[in-house]
Amino acid sequence: MSLILGEKIDMFTIGCREFDPSETIKTLRHFGGWSGVGSWGMRDVSAIKGKDKRIRAMRMTVSGRLFSGHVYITLNFSDLYDVVYCSNRGTIKKVTTGIYFDDLFRFMDNVIETP
Repeated sequence: MSLILGEKIDMFTIGCREFDPSETIKTLRHFGGWSGVGSWGMRDVSAIKGKDKRIRAMRMTVSGRLFSGHVYITLNFSDLYDVVYCSNRGTIKKVTTGIYFDDLFRFMDNVIETP
């Protein structure tokens, strides 16, 4: 998986572990609350399937105070989250890797809404 800032994201090769996006949404809401996730203007949440037709990532559109665009969340081989922030046209703007589940909301909120 190539995640180089300024390049286009390849949705079919992103993510290396299969996971359940609904569990990731529950994790974000648990640690950030409805108001925390709601402040991102989160919408258009979808599952992204890899070439093997398994769910490898989730994508959401956000409209936060600091960042607006697409956010991709994946699980890496260490069972930690990787988050890729892209423009609405798919250009990679920021990548954060190796995030524990209980830190996911905080890391994302620091990029999307609260410095």
